[in-house]
Parts: sequence; structure tokens; C-alpha cells
Amino acid sequence: MTGAAMQCRLCGTALVGPYCHACGQATPDARRGLPEVLLGQTGRLTHTLRMLFTQPGELAREIDEGRDRLSLRPLTLLLNLIPLFFLLGGGPQGFSVRMFANNDPTHQLAALAARAAARHNVDPAVFDERIEQRFRAVYSLLVVVQVAAYGLMIGLVERRKRKSWLVHFAAATHYMCFSFVLSIVLFGSMRLAGVNLAMHPVIGAIPMLINLTYLTLMLRRAYADRVPVALGKTVLVLLVDYVVAVVLTIAALAIALGTA
Repeated sequence: MTGAAMQCRLCGTALVGPYCHACGQATPDARRGLPEVLLGQTGRLTHTLRMLFTQPGELAREIDEGRDRLSLRPLTLLLNLIPLFFLLGGGPQGFSVRMFANNDPTHQLAALAARAAARHNVDPAVFDERIEQRFRAVYSLLVVVQVAAYGLMIGLVERRKRKSWLVHFAAATHYMCFSFVLSIVLFGSMRLAGVNLAMHPVIGAIPMLINLTYLTLMLRRAYADRVPVALGKTVLVLLVDYVVAVVLTIAALAIALGTA
């Protein structure tokens, strides 16, 4: 290795090989192919998705045990899933302002949108699209608040395990990632089939049961809870955070209508 390359050009750590032992940055002396340079996250993404779906809680355990180098960061994965969620799961029959308006028995939401469009002298169709864009932007930001609420609840129910709060928030973020993927499949399928989810409560109950099972398995693996204990904690977490999710969704709708 040349004298000019004796320090990592990224973090300044003294080098003892072609890769920095502090940050992992490759030096010019490291042999790297085109796939590694241009698609370096592919391996991490594949590993992360495989663990996310096949071993609930393993990604949080990796962080707890200090072996998470191969995994994509939890929040990075979630923030990439949110636009995919709106792209594939939005639309008239998907997760959208229009869906909430169509399923509002009081018709107050549609009336508020119509009055706001008239007040701003904007075509209703254009105004509806503006509201949708605002709703997506606000909801995307509030998802982080929802993750924090999940992390706080998991930390409270697992406080006797004395694990780092990083583990709790990582577990919460991974659960949200799984939940978003499940919602993408559900809303996307309903959208393609032209089915109104509100008219089929049995279908709507399926993802709730899947999420319940997933979080139970996650707590069992990440915190070594027995199944009955993990199930009880899961029910408590989901009940509290269901209220949080409803409040945040209403807040996103209100902000979207108020700022459009």
C-alpha cells in the first residue's frame, strides 16, 4: 500500500489493509467489480428482506448483538417503502383521501373539500389531486412519529429485558416495514380488482391477524419471550398504537385539507 493511502480517505483511520477497519471504506488498492461499486446495496437489501419475511425479529437481534453489518438500515428501508406504498397502494380504491371520503357516512370530508375548492376558486378535480399530494407528504412525515410510538410501547412492555432503546426502535421500524409491504399487497390487489375494502371487512381483518402474528413472533425472537407472553404484549402494543395510527391519519387529512 502506498504512503498516500496509509490513512482512510473517508474517516482518517490508519489503514492495515485494502479496507478501512473503522468504517469499511474500500481503498483504491481494493479489488472491486462493477456490481459492487454500482449495486453495493443489493446484497444488503436481499439479506434484509429475507430476514424481514422469514425470521421476524432477527434484524433487531442483529443490532442487539452487534452483527448488523449486512443489513440495510431500518429507517432507510422504511422511507423507501413509503413512496412505493402510495404508488402501488394508492388510488380510488387504495389508501387515499378519496377512499376516506367515499367511506365517510356523514360526507363531511367531501363537503369540506368542495367548500375549500370553491373558496380557492380551483377546479374540484385539480383540488382533489392537490389534497392527495399534501396528504401523502404529511402522512410520510407522520409515519416517523408512528414508528416512535411503536418503539416507545415495545420499550415499555420489554423494559425488564434491559435492552438498548436502539433495539426497541429498530424492532418497531422493522415491524412498520413489514406492515407497509403487507399494505402494499392488500391495497394494490384491491385497486387492481376494483374492490372497495370497506365493503369487505373480512378481507380487512386478514392483515390485522397477520400483523398480530408477525409482531408476536418478532417479540419472541428479539426478546426471547414465551409465546403467550409475547402475544399479550403484542395485543397491548397494537391496541395503543392503533389509536395513534388513527389520530395521525386524521391529523394528516386535516393538515392536507387546511393547507391545500
